[in-house]
Amino acid sequence: MIANNFNDVSPIVTVIMPCYNSSSFINDSIDSVLNQSFNNFELIIINDGSTDDSEVKILNYSDTRIRYFYQSNKGQCSASNFGISVAKGKFIKFLDADDILNSNHLEAQYNKVKNSSNTIASCKWGRFYENNYENARFIPELVWKDLKSIDWLRISLAQRHDMMGAWLWLIPKEILNKVGGWNESLSLNNDFEFSVRLLLGAEKVLFADEAILYYRTGNSHSLANSISLNSFKSAYESNLLGCNFLIASDNSQAMKLLCANRFQEWVFAIYPNHKEVVNKFELKIKEWGGSSIRLESGMLLKILEKLFGWKTAVRTKNSLNKLFKR
Repeated sequence: MIANNFNDVSPIVTVIMPCYNSSSFINDSIDSVLNQSFNNFELIIINDGSTDDSEVKILNYSDTRIRYFYQSNKGQCSASNFGISVAKGKFIKFLDADDILNSNHLEAQYNKVKNSSNTIASCKWGRFYENNYENARFIPELVWKDLKSIDWLRISLAQRHDMMGAWLWLIPKEILNKVGGWNESLSLNNDFEFSVRLLLGAEKVLFADEAILYYRTGNSHSLANSISLNSFKSAYESNLLGCNFLIASDNSQAMKLLCANRFQEWVFAIYPNHKEVVNKFELKIKEWGGSSIRLESGMLLKILEKLFGWKTAVRTKNSLNKLFKR
């Protein structure tokens, strides 16, 4: 473990940035933190065994607010937990090493929670491609307002393709100490289990409408692009843990339906690959009373689905795609 640039003054906010082979993007992410209007922070960067020149890019900075650590490759959850263990701030912000904060992000989120107890701040987010964050696409969500935590979770789950990235939150460290850190057995979709547990440990989520995160899409090294069998097994475990927490908190049929619908989205995303994992998702859907959602599809799939069912429709479309690519 290597560390440098320690600051003896205890900051209010700690930004934790795990890094793995992020050389192409990490300067933008670091700069977006260092250029914040809110200055009372530290930036902890944990290099999780990168094999590119990420370390060179990081060590080029001389800003004393940066604390840099290196560990052998153990995964984003392990790196994030290490960051928590050495954080000096009263509030924690997780940031991926390829995403970008707007300049008053930390100030806007901190102002929402500084006088509140047992609350977490959320933010706006937009997706961008090809390194051009100024063209990020923002789709307003029903959770972009102040809500009780359980209501935030219900409303978010009711949206198709909900987003529960850990980078949404500014988190009082007291809440993290209460609910625990990241589950290091998980990789793909690890944010879901973490965010559910986190919000269930808080009373409210307060929306900071001036805090914006620009979410980079298309980074081949990101967890979201992991599509191995083990990755999908992790997605199943994260979703199962998160939904079990939710149902333990609210054992209603409405909550079970929300969880079944979330599992069905994963079935749509995975099928016809990895049948072992698909079967696990489908068994839980059946246990919770079934799903109410249908496959989102174009005209061809809609016709095939109506004639043969959605699974046959997907297999047929995949076969046609392979045929026309030859």
